[in-house]
Amino acid sequence: MEIVGVLQKDIEDIQSISIVPTILDVVCRATGMGFAAIARVTEETWVTCGVLDAIPFGLSVGDELEIETTFCKQVRESDRLVVIDHVDTDKVYHNHPIPQQYGFQSYISVPIVRKNGEFFGTLCALDPKPNKVNTPEIVAMFSMFTELIAFHLDAIETMRRQDTALKKKDMELATYDFISSHDLQEPLRKIQILTSALEKKEDKNLSEKGKKYFKSIKKAATRMRIILNDLLTYSETEFTPKNFKEQDLKVLVERAKIRLEQQFRKSNATLKVDDLCKLNIVPIQIEQLFYNLFTNSLNFKSDKRPLTIEVSSVQGLGSTFDFQNLDAKVMYCEITVKDNGIGFDPQYSEKIFDIFQRLRTEDSDKSTGIGLSIVKRIVENHSGKIRAIGKPDDSATFKIYLPS
Repeated sequence: MEIVGVLQKDIEDIQSISIVPTILDVVCRATGMGFAAIARVTEETWVTCGVLDAIPFGLSVGDELEIETTFCKQVRESDRLVVIDHVDTDKVYHNHPIPQQYGFQSYISVPIVRKNGEFFGTLCALDPKPNKVNTPEIVAMFSMFTELIAFHLDAIETMRRQDTALKKKDMELATYDFISSHDLQEPLRKIQILTSALEKKEDKNLSEKGKKYFKSIKKAATRMRIILNDLLTYSETEFTPKNFKEQDLKVLVERAKIRLEQQFRKSNATLKVDDLCKLNIVPIQIEQLFYNLFTNSLNFKSDKRPLTIEVSSVQGLGSTFDFQNLDAKVMYCEITVKDNGIGFDPQYSEKIFDIFQRLRTEDSDKSTGIGLSIVKRIVENHSGKIRAIGKPDDSATFKIYLPS
């Protein structure tokens, strides 16, 4: 009974990975096969965790096969792939009972191995017709996808282990420390390289729909890389050395704008900057703060009017500002960044800073949901406070209070 619970968790984990349907679809399109699956394979059990079945082969998510009747048992024991272009002409498998039992002529099964060396299962595909699958390109594509699946499984397990700590530490990025290692960004790089190679090689054979499909895959991989970079920035604001020095904030505003020069021109946006405070800060972090706030304004500009972003500051005791969270006897610099974009409902003035938080589902292409979380963490690193003031279809204002 215990193994059933474990397998159910594995099925749910695979089902929670949003890129799985795309992986299975690409596998079928690239190989010409009609059935592809992600299987959880143990010493005694074979169960489907993800399936695309156009044959139909007759399996759905959660269905099991006798492990002895699958090549995945062999893959598990040897930790090596099995690939067959044409069973009837294959020197090793032409009389094998497994292809005869299931009626397939082409087949490939590649191991999915977790970072700790644990064998999870296989990514496999088959078809009743022969297909050319034993090629460097197809094998590399399968290897890339199995690495990506393993990466997601490791991420899910890390999140599960640290869930309690995340709640206590306001979603700290300890969960994502592993993202800084190059090997976990490597699957994304491989997706981009191999997809581009396949697209170029098969350009003459692809329909317009197929070309559009490949572009969508590359776009998704690029977006994932952006998310990883944002996560790294979020982590770095907590764990990098905090080298404080006195700095004119106006210099950092200009640096942030230069980094976004192309986006400002494309959006026909205007930046208005008053004289700003000089503060003892970590310059690279405050520059990132302005960069993220400006990016937020650019992402959520209104179609009804040209975008204008205004930056100003004023100094005073905490008691002089209309914000109860300040120490009344401490001198602060109040930095205001205001835009005339689409604004937001005031009820989300706290929620807007939560990591991975988007106020609307349609905003997923505009924002990673991390930028304002980075801003809040930078402010906290400087023993400051931040609040957001929103007016729907009018403006978004961010007020930052840093001790001066």
